[in-house]
Amino acid sequence: MYNISTIHRAVREARQAAYLTQRELADRVGTSQSAVAALERGDGNPTVETLARLAAAVGMQLQVTLTPVAPPDPVVALYKQGVDRTLLRENLRRSVDERLRTLGEWQENGRALAEATARAKRARHTPRAGEP
Repeated sequence: MYNISTIHRAVREARQAAYLTQRELADRVGTSQSAVAALERGDGNPTVETLARLAAAVGMQLQVTLTPVAPPDPVVALYKQGVDRTLLRENLRRSVDERLRTLGEWQENGRALAEATARAKRARHTPRAGEP
């Protein structure tokens, strides 16, 4: 497996494994020997099509894969398991204004709930007449 910074080595190693000179590879690909030499030095920026032609010329197939840079966060992965995506999709269908209005309502309801909870706690801890 090669990354983009070592592709020049992959081209050189593939050419050498096929027992081809730079000129022979260039002839098969339809380019110049100096272009192959430059590519093997790491000069230039070959296209995927060029790399595919080079691979085919040495009897190989170009494969491009995308891999995550970092492993997924296990905490996020755990929380994603229980998410009801229908609610997310439904919310995303709403306009930004509707979502902000809903958020404001949730905040107001949350404050009202906190105040009601605080009143209930005070009422429980307030001694009644005749209680110590």
